[in-house]
Amino acid sequence: MDIVFGANNMRERLTLPIIPPDFAFSIPRLNEEFDTINGPLNLIGMRGLKTLTISTFFPNRKYKFAKVQKNGWDCVRLFNKWANNRVPIRIIVTDNKSNEILNMACTIEKFEYGMDRAGDIPYTLEIKEFIIPKVT
Repeated sequence: MDIVFGANNMRERLTLPIIPPDFAFSIPRLNEEFDTINGPLNLIGMRGLKTLTISTFFPNRKYKFAKVQKNGWDCVRLFNKWANNRVPIRIIVTDNKSNEILNMACTIEKFEYGMDRAGDIPYTLEIKEFIIPKVT
């Protein structure tokens, strides 16, 4: 599995060096519930924006199991740059056979990171689907 983030039509890109052990998508439904004289009524709404949270770490030393050898602080700087520039980014997730699982424009909602005793950088990244506005 590979997880790649990119900005500016993938001119800037980052393959996550350490793949999280698992992650899950949240796809809300915007249903509305109303109270009626006959009891509650649930109206089926549109799909909300997908969200995804990734928790793993950026290595600051070489690991044989890392997908790519990358300086962890360079990865942190890149995510902070994208968030500060207020531009949408793209996430592309592929399985072990290079089949595309997800290809989604998104925004960085939250990026938390720190440093552990080994010098690596554990982080949690929350992203939300970004729908490119269409002008007609």
